[in-house]
Amino acid sequence: DKRLEQMVLESIQTSRTGGLVVEGTSGSTGIALATLCAARGHACLVVLPDDQAEEKQKILRSLGAVVFEVPTAAISNPNHYVNLARKAALLAQEKFQISAVFTDQFENEANYEIHYHQTGPEIWYQLLEQTEGKRVVDAFVMSSGTGGTIAGVGNFLKEQNSSIKIVLVDPPGSSLYHKVEHGIAYAMQQSERSLRKHRYDTLAEGIGLDRITHNFSMGLDNIDRAIRVTDQEAVDMAHWALKNEGLWMGSSSAMNLVGAIRVASDLPPDSNVVTMICDAGQRHTTRFWNPVFVKERGLQWPTSDCIPECLKSVLGDR
Repeated sequence: DKRLEQMVLESIQTSRTGGLVVEGTSGSTGIALATLCAARGHACLVVLPDDQAEEKQKILRSLGAVVFEVPTAAISNPNHYVNLARKAALLAQEKFQISAVFTDQFENEANYEIHYHQTGPEIWYQLLEQTEGKRVVDAFVMSSGTGGTIAGVGNFLKEQNSSIKIVLVDPPGSSLYHKVEHGIAYAMQQSERSLRKHRYDTLAEGIGLDRITHNFSMGLDNIDRAIRVTDQEAVDMAHWALKNEGLWMGSSSAMNLVGAIRVASDLPPDSNVVTMICDAGQRHTTRFWNPVFVKERGLQWPTSDCIPECLKSVLGDR
């Protein structure tokens, strides 16, 4: 508690308005909030788990945020980064009478609403415009961090055409795959014998969960199926996309792309599959794009001629 109080007091000293924004995040939402706070004059306190790439912390601090790094833990643990962020905001409000807000990205419906009212319509109408009304979305394929994107976009697209397939991409150890496929939020990595430092263990950052968030639950009924993507598949895809498409992407984007290609392979020719390239490689240089780190995880660093497994049937020996 003393350490948390210290971080709150350190944060408020940077505020030009007397306001404080607090969030528990794996990085990307924190970076967005820190950017906005820098422009609005508010202090920003980001509670970050210790299994994220170092460069995210550097970006956050460069933007003026105060970063509190904590050990990873299950959400049931009071020291989980989200729980500590919520506690920090309460401390600021109740003990120090600071005007503080906990943005609560996992449970805050504003997350879902922005994707339902903006991202979903953007996808739908942009495709209609580009094809003069002749083409529609056949599938939307997406991983889940908070769940707001797949839920909001999925619900909007289903309202336009109920035959559109909404497919979840899930990393190793996350329980969301089994929730969609079997109705139970559980993964084998959660057994006590195999449990590591947290409830899911993957190279991917910012996606996969050991719980069902409010945002995810709002779109759960419209998710048709789930796909499990391995870390090796994501690494291979990221390297292939850089070499062949000039796209330097992060781990969650690579997993999304693997999932989208798998879904497309099962659909008729000329189908339209939509996914998102939602993180860039420059935020992942110390982990996902670090050959030493990747090999220490028991994975192979791709060769220059590596073809992702999901593309082999399409590309053959090319």
